[in-house]
Amino acid sequence: MGRNKIDLDTEAVLDLLQQGLSQVEAAGELGVSIPTLAKKIAEMQTKQGLILKYRAIQSLQLTELQCRCLDAITPEKIAVADLKDLVGAYKILKDKELVVEGQPTEIRGLVAYLVELEKRNLALSEPIDVSEFEEFQEGKTLQ
Repeated sequence: MGRNKIDLDTEAVLDLLQQGLSQVEAAGELGVSIPTLAKKIAEMQTKQGLILKYRAIQSLQLTELQCRCLDAITPEKIAVADLKDLVGAYKILKDKELVVEGQPTEIRGLVAYLVELEKRNLALSEPIDVSEFEEFQEGKTLQ
């Protein structure tokens, strides 16, 4: 009959190791043996490796999707596409790529400028209700 498995809190182990405690000190703090702590650290490293491999595969799948999308974009389609559609498609693909890489998704540079222009253009193209202003000019009170 084996011993009961000790379920160490991953966050607690990480906190102690990030504080600079040695494995001996961390094991004492957690109330477990050094081999138990070493085994937990090995499990965490294995899981981290799997997560990193998964992210790499995700990145490859995204790159493949980007390539397929780019292959489908022909000069003829670009010529007739609205700027907002082109910028929107680029933004979506770039956001996903940055998320996979763990980078911020803030849009900068020329694309940010084009997005801002499109927002302003949309705001200007919406009809403005001037009836209240006309009533005010005619001396009618607003309620």
